[in-house]
Amino acid sequence: MRNSFFIVLALLIFVNCSKKQAQRPPNVLTRDQMVRVLIDVHILEAKIKKLYLPRDSSQLIYNHYEGMLFDDLGITKEQYAESTAYYIDEIDEMKDIYNQVVDSLLARQKLNNAY
Repeated sequence: MRNSFFIVLALLIFVNCSKKQAQRPPNVLTRDQMVRVLIDVHILEAKIKKLYLPRDSSQLIYNHYEGMLFDDLGITKEQYAESTAYYIDEIDEMKDIYNQVVDSLLARQKLNNAY
């Protein structure tokens, strides 16, 4: 009886650990899209920060340009929020995404500093 309990427990642990990653909902951006969006969002944030405006003014300007950015990229604010929430739950994927974002931003910075 005791052995069967441990066998069942081991099977349950194995099944839970081997579950496949949840399917990405259809409205969630792909990894490549998310990388692109985050790069552009961080560049936008840096540009707004460089304006040295009061927080409320900079937030209004940011919101305006964020809407324009999302329109240019063909996504909605809701899609961005849903994608962010999804990738936060998938922490390993989010780490990979941010590694790509940081690498891309550093490469752009080096390119800009070269001129």
